[in-house]
Amino acid sequence: MTVRLFCTKRQALAELPLTDPINIYVCGVTPYDSTHLGHVATFLTYDVLARRLADQGREVDVVRNITDVDDPILGRVQALGADYWTLVESEIAQFKADMRALNALPALAEPRVSESLPAIIESVEELVRNGHAYALGDTVYFDVSHASEFGQLSCYSMDLMLHLARERGGDPDRPGKRNRLDFVLWSPSRPGEPVYESPFGAGRPGWHIGCSVMSRQAFGTRVDVHGGGADLIFPHHECEQAQNLSLEGGTRVGLWVHTQAVAYQGEKMSKSLGNIVLARNLLRAADPRAIRLAVLRRYHHRHGCEWRDGDLYEGVELLTRLLMAVQRPTGPDPRPFADELRRRLDDDLDLPGAVRALERLADAALADAGPSTETAAGLTEMAALLGVPLDRPQA
Repeated sequence: MTVRLFCTKRQALAELPLTDPINIYVCGVTPYDSTHLGHVATFLTYDVLARRLADQGREVDVVRNITDVDDPILGRVQALGADYWTLVESEIAQFKADMRALNALPALAEPRVSESLPAIIESVEELVRNGHAYALGDTVYFDVSHASEFGQLSCYSMDLMLHLARERGGDPDRPGKRNRLDFVLWSPSRPGEPVYESPFGAGRPGWHIGCSVMSRQAFGTRVDVHGGGADLIFPHHECEQAQNLSLEGGTRVGLWVHTQAVAYQGEKMSKSLGNIVLARNLLRAADPRAIRLAVLRRYHHRHGCEWRDGDLYEGVELLTRLLMAVQRPTGPDPRPFADELRRRLDDDLDLPGAVRALERLADAALADAGPSTETAAGLTEMAALLGVPLDRPQA
C-alpha cells in the first residue's frame, strides 16, 4: 500500500518514501492570533496523513514548529497594546487547546524559534563564513545567486516572486543588496520585539532561517514530507530550501506538500473583512467530532474549500447518523467501504472521498440491517482513521 501526494516542487503526484520511521515536518503557527478554520483544515490534513501511515503499520514522527519571533507578532502587540510574550504564550496555549479538542495527534516535538537561537546564530555564521551571506549595514542577507535551485520549488516568475517578497515581509527594493530577492538572515529588532545578542549585532533572526535549523535539529539531513500552507511556498519554503542546500548537513526534503486556503461564504477569509472563523467559536457551538467531520467532508488540500455556516450543521447531522449506525447489531459488510476509504486517502489524501465512504456505510446500515455483525466495528475503525472516535459519549 502506497500513499501518493502532490509534490509542489515536482508538480506531480509522488509516492511517499518507504522509510521507517517516516518523518513529517509541518510549518506551524505564528502565535499572533487565534486558531482559525484555515489552520484547522491544514493541521487536520496532516493529522489524517499521519493516521493513515500508522494504519499501514508504519512509525510516523511529526514535528510542528512554532514561529514565535516574527514580524506579524509585533503588529498585533502594538494594535492590542499587549506585552509581546504574554500574547505569544496566550495564543500558543489557545492553539494547543484547540488541537487537543479536535483530537489532533500530539506532535513528536513543537520547537520554537526563541528556543533555537544558538543553533540559528551558528548557521548564520556558517553561511557568512562560506560566502553564501553578506552584511549590509546592520542586516545579514542570504545571497540567492549562491542557490542554483532558487525558484525551482515554487516555479514562480521573477515578477511574481518580487511581488510576493514585498507583500510578505521582504525588501526587494532596498538599495545596496546584491540581488533583489536576497532575504534576511539577521536584522536589528524593532522597538517592542525580542532582542538577542549575536556576532552580527543585537537583533533577531529572519523568518526563514528558523525552519532550516529546527528541521535539521528534529530530523537531521532528511525530511520525508515538508508541509505547510500554500502561502508559505514563496518566500518561506523557497528561501528555506536555499538555506538547506547551502548549510553543511542541511536538510534535504523528499516531498514538499502544501494546503490551499479556506474561503468563507464566497469571500477570502481575512481580518480586514472581519470574516475569520475561529476554532474556539466553533468548539463552543458543536461537538468537536462534528467540526472535524464538517471540515474533512469539504476540504481537499490541493483545492481548498469554501466554508458556509450550514457546513457545521451538516457535520452535526453526519455525526448523529454515525452514532445511530454504530448502535445497529447487524448491517452491511464493512470491508468494501473501508477499502474505498483507504484508497481515497492513498490517492492524494482525498478527505471528502474518504468521508463519503464512511457516510455510505452509515446510511446503508441505517437503511438495511444486513447480515454482518461487523458493521459497527467497521464504522468505528473507519471513523477512527479520520480521527473521529465513535466509541465515547457525544460531547
